[in-house]
Amino acid sequence: MIGWRRFAAAAGLMLLGACGRTTPAPTAATPDRPMVVVSVAPLAYFVERLAEDRVAIEVMIPPGANPATYEPTMTQMRSVTRATIYVKVGHPSFPFEAAWLDRLLGPAAGVTVVDATAGAPHRRGDPHVWLSPAAARVMIDNLADALATVLPHDSAALDANRVTLLAEIADLEATLHQVLDPHRGRSIVVFHPAWGYLTEAYGLTQAAIEHNHQEPDAHTLAELIAHARASDTKVIFVQPQFATASAEMVARAVNARVVAIDPLARDWDANLRRVARAWAESFEP
Repeated sequence: MIGWRRFAAAAGLMLLGACGRTTPAPTAATPDRPMVVVSVAPLAYFVERLAEDRVAIEVMIPPGANPATYEPTMTQMRSVTRATIYVKVGHPSFPFEAAWLDRLLGPAAGVTVVDATAGAPHRRGDPHVWLSPAAARVMIDNLADALATVLPHDSAALDANRVTLLAEIADLEATLHQVLDPHRGRSIVVFHPAWGYLTEAYGLTQAAIEHNHQEPDAHTLAELIAHARASDTKVIFVQPQFATASAEMVARAVNARVVAIDPLARDWDANLRRVARAWAESFEP
């Protein structure tokens, strides 16, 4: 009997340990290190670059999750109630915020909500504002101003980091022009129409397989295949948040490759450079 009890106790401890491993602990916040919750990972990039380790950061939509269908966990909901700042994308068409923001903020008295893209141009029906380097300048100013209110003793560091970030964006834009300007007027074929801000800024267009989170019907698919053939498409671009069956079908029809690019990647600057190179390579003979 004693042996059985010891076995049961050990098994219970092992089970508790396993449960702990499957549920990540929230990022530590203290009175001197306020919690900032953001809707998407690219916003975390800007907050982290501005505030460094002076704030704890929690991202609501995890890597690979679809913002149109993702439901926050109870742990994430509790994080919002402990937050000092919630940073939203702020576009009315962003599905996660449209579905969840009011419910998340309802129990979170005292949380300051920051609209990251306030003052930046919004494309109708396209919430991916963070993919615009020009909009990123506005976002950096909005975030730096908000962080200064909760980090009043760190205003000099915040200002210095703001200047550094803005200089990096200027360098990024110069690189994007160098890589993409030779291909102005070309079209990329994507599964989800996430890249309108970036393509518009550099003289490209995007043709999307799905619209409004709906798979294409046979007629739309045939039109897209015809477009891909006419534009000599060699790559169909997909992203980790969506299934790829339709994209693979188009790729087979036009003898193209399928390449993944991620509009929600956290390493914002490096990601846009990767995407630009991938697009440019797709246009090569």
